[in-house]
Amino acid sequence: MDLNRLATVEQHEAGAECQLHDPQTGKPDDGVIIIQGVDSKAWRDAQKKQRRKNKDEDEIDLFDHEYLYPIIAACITGWQNLKKGKEKFEYSEENALWLCENSPTLVTQLFSFVINRENFTGD
Repeated sequence: MDLNRLATVEQHEAGAECQLHDPQTGKPDDGVIIIQGVDSKAWRDAQKKQRRKNKDEDEIDLFDHEYLYPIIAACITGWQNLKKGKEKFEYSEENALWLCENSPTLVTQLFSFVINRENFTGD
């Protein structure tokens, strides 16, 4: 086996474009979020930080949105075609966290995208 196929960190660091789907219709929308994958340093660092923060809990639920908000937000590196009302919603780390905290549906979409390594490796 070619070890280059196993070395995925660089591709996950570069990130991938996740096309958003309308939460009411399920249809693709023009909104796109650029996000790093689970093999990225951003994902690993954010996950470690959350684990430390929640170390007193008996069990960590990876599907708990409140646990995932800061992890997903830390992996977002940009977006396209997002508006808040009629105003363009500019990317920033603060806005990424706000977006995750205020849109559990989005967090579900992004989590599903991020854990699928094929979205980053092109395989």
